[in-house]
Amino acid sequence: MLDTGDIKIPLYIQVREDLKRRILKGEYLPGDQIPTEQELCKRYNVSRITVEKALSSLVHERLLDRKQGKGSYVSSDKIRRRLPRLYSFTEDMRELGFEPSSRILELAVVEADEETKGTLVLPEQDGQVFRVSRVRLANRKPILVERTLVPHYLCSGLEMQDLAKGSLYDILRNQYGLSMDHAEETYEVTIVDKETAKLLECPSRQPAFSIERIAYLKNGSPFEMTSSVGRGDRLRFTLELVSDNARFMRQVDV
Repeated sequence: MLDTGDIKIPLYIQVREDLKRRILKGEYLPGDQIPTEQELCKRYNVSRITVEKALSSLVHERLLDRKQGKGSYVSSDKIRRRLPRLYSFTEDMRELGFEPSSRILELAVVEADEETKGTLVLPEQDGQVFRVSRVRLANRKPILVERTLVPHYLCSGLEMQDLAKGSLYDILRNQYGLSMDHAEETYEVTIVDKETAKLLECPSRQPAFSIERIAYLKNGSPFEMTSSVGRGDRLRFTLELVSDNARFMRQVDV
């Protein structure tokens, strides 16, 4: 069971969280059947009602699939993630229990086109941008093909940083002192072309998400433009509406 210290946590939550931890660690792989309800009752020394409640919660989170008369099976690692803040892919995947990594396709300083200069509000004396194209992976499985543009005047020398494993946002924050504040993202359905399909290791013409992102510093200056194509079979986006605000949730299947 979980070490809860002096905090009284309901038993079903303790069971749920321990099973979730085992799934995320890979102790139970996608498609594996987890122990029966009777076995779980013995393992955790709890009632059948407690186990049923824990399993129902994991089914609701889409971590488990229940098959009538057969038991409970690990689904395709479907992870639901609330996004109330400006997120980094690297930090996000680690929080979800995945190992993030990137394959660098391009790392260069280039002259921006006129549209990009206007969007990023580049100064006349420096119209260059740092351009990085990457395949983003979780547990070594490709999730996104991503191209990011960052103003050169804000981060000279960024092309020398290691972006295969590190977080771009972490580097911008710690190496350049850039205080990131908010972002705007647009999502559209698209079809994967042949070149992108090879990078994502999926069939061409497969449905995918096209994601456009512009991020801003605290002073309102735009500091990032990112265009991504994400596998439609490994990403799910859910918008949960509650009274006067919305909570945005992202689900990743790996």
